[in-house]
Amino acid sequence: MQEYMAPTNRMIREVRELEKKSKVRREKQLFIAEGERLCSEIPAGRLERLFLSRDYQGKLPADVTNGGLKSSSIFRVTDETMQLISDTKTSQGILAVVRMEEEHSLTGDLFLVLETLQDPGNMGTIFRTAEAAGVSGIIMDSTCVDVYSPKVVRAAMGAIFRMPFQIVPDLKSAVSRLKADDFSVYAAHLRGEKPHYSFDYRGKTAFMIGNEGNGLSDALAALATDYLRIPMMGKTESLNASIAAAVLMYEALRQRSNP
Repeated sequence: MQEYMAPTNRMIREVRELEKKSKVRREKQLFIAEGERLCSEIPAGRLERLFLSRDYQGKLPADVTNGGLKSSSIFRVTDETMQLISDTKTSQGILAVVRMEEEHSLTGDLFLVLETLQDPGNMGTIFRTAEAAGVSGIIMDSTCVDVYSPKVVRAAMGAIFRMPFQIVPDLKSAVSRLKADDFSVYAAHLRGEKPHYSFDYRGKTAFMIGNEGNGLSDALAALATDYLRIPMMGKTESLNASIAAAVLMYEALRQRSNP
């Protein structure tokens, strides 16, 4: 087992702050990734520091195996310390401090627009599903849950590193720009009369997904090109936000795969 340095108390405090405080993450432009699979997907050049339990023998990030991370930025810790800095009940013995990526420039013809999405599991699942469904990018407002929170990062299963996204100060302006660029912008809405599969998503398309409890704001929904509804049987009144997004994204993928 290769020996590495022990971390300072300041480093331990920083990890815990990065896990718990979005303000600290924004100020330092750093976030936490934890677990063997997730850490192995960290893009080269973005690994800041790595913490390993004393008996960890699993897969390491590319920056470690290719020599891109100095040994002075790799630390061995006791199981007790690893559990202290871990955000999970049972640590896998590996935790990374990762640099945020610079603002993405979005290109393509299939986007999600997220308004005030609050649940970390929903956000992470949407990232993961968007990548799988071939979505070009995600646009969200600053009232959404922090995409770099540990729970979102875990739920995204590595998609946080690959799915382009932008956090914008004004979603209405962002949607107006999409429409000016000939995008059709769809809102799943109670006033929707046609089922989602009756629309054509093979051209420039954006889907708007609103808050889990309140849906889209009236002001944003009013900008939709069309309202649609997702058919539901039984007494169910609405779908989970990530499920609704998945239904729409995969209908777009189905249509684009069978032109």
